[in-house]
Amino acid sequence: MNRKRLDIGVPLVFAVAIVLTSLFGAEGTTVGMVALVGAIAIGFYFAMLRKNIEP
Repeated sequence: MNRKRLDIGVPLVFAVAIVLTSLFGAEGTTVGMVALVGAIAIGFYFAMLRKNIEP
């Protein structure tokens, strides 16, 4: 995979996870935890992993 696809795919997976969690009737704390873990993962990707991937 190249960097352009991952730059779109990583946040898209995060958005889909939040939407699916809220659609299936999860409580606010569960959606909040999914959002927190996803935000940390996106931050880690853009801060650390993205540098090592070919453009």
